[in-house]
Amino acid sequence: MALSKRTMLFVCLLVAAVAVAVPIAQGQTIGGLIATLLGIIRVQGVVYCSVNGAASVGTNGAILTPPFSNATVQLRCGAGSGTVLETVQTNAKGEFSILLDISFYTLPQILSGCRVVVTTPLASCNAALPSTGCLTSTLTSLGNTVVPLLTTVNVGTGVFSVSA
Repeated sequence: MALSKRTMLFVCLLVAAVAVAVPIAQGQTIGGLIATLLGIIRVQGVVYCSVNGAASVGTNGAILTPPFSNATVQLRCGAGSGTVLETVQTNAKGEFSILLDISFYTLPQILSGCRVVVTTPLASCNAALPSTGCLTSTLTSLGNTVVPLLTTVNVGTGVFSVSA
């Protein structure tokens, strides 16, 4: 199906408007710029009720560690305790997902300056675990998912450790 002249004119005007409104970095194409403007960063992971936030797997492949459900998870960036960008709760399976607008944050900023912190004490999911400290994890890139007009940059957690 061919595009109408009106549609082509609209697309050309839209591209021109974006090109004028936003400076283009050296080597970046208009198409790459539009994809950058219409994207999100998704920070995701699963937290288990253990001192490293990871699951123990049995010989038959079954996960032996219960998920850390209803735990508060924060995305923090910067030195010290950092600035909290987002706060979410894990679901019944210990899963969480944080979405960020890619026009405000870049992947290098997130990977180098941010971390995931589980602020709910481990003792709340297992009394034998520490009652102080937080589970903290660095972040790693998991690649991109592209659907028409939207790029999702997927970021995951590494191994958690207990921090003060």
